[in-house]
Amino acid sequence: MGYDRPTRWLHTGLALAIPLQLLTELFMRRPKLGHVRTGSEILFFEVHEWVGLAACAIVVLHILWSALGTAKGGFARLFPYLSADGRRAIIDEIREIPGWLSGKLHETAEESAIAGTVHGLGLLLVLGMASTGTVIFFGMEELTGHMSPFVHALAEIHGTGGNLVWAYLIGHVGMVALHRIKGHNLLPRISPLARD
Repeated sequence: MGYDRPTRWLHTGLALAIPLQLLTELFMRRPKLGHVRTGSEILFFEVHEWVGLAACAIVVLHILWSALGTAKGGFARLFPYLSADGRRAIIDEIREIPGWLSGKLHETAEESAIAGTVHGLGLLLVLGMASTGTVIFFGMEELTGHMSPFVHALAEIHGTGGNLVWAYLIGHVGMVALHRIKGHNLLPRISPLARD
């Protein structure tokens, strides 16, 4: 049992965009008055900007697709803490955490309230990063890097949020690897190329 095809493609889009965003951030340099950027710094900055705009569109579409209820589980799966039943399911799973350490993992993310919560929080994190990045894109002067105080404050938040995205990505991939070690093959459930 897996996710529907649009959810798989949206996830694939984020799986490509987010690491690219994190990697380009390591090598780019934003415009700054008095600083001459190298060609590669400019290229990485441009890639970061345009992939960021694409990531913003993808994450908004992903959340809208989930909100429409057509995606498997939709909002209820991504944000279970919004209902009393979902909160109870999360509390029940928290009680199971000691079993995780001995390898007793849910075989599918679809049946786990905690996994759904983590996925939903990841989407919100990426939405926050993508939306602040979009405001920076439109609010920063291209040649000098000048920003209004509001946009500058968002740029500070955006820069700090990158560390959270790194932590999320490492944890997300780490859990997929742990599931794989336990014999749970999750990748066909989210791959857009897998047969239904």
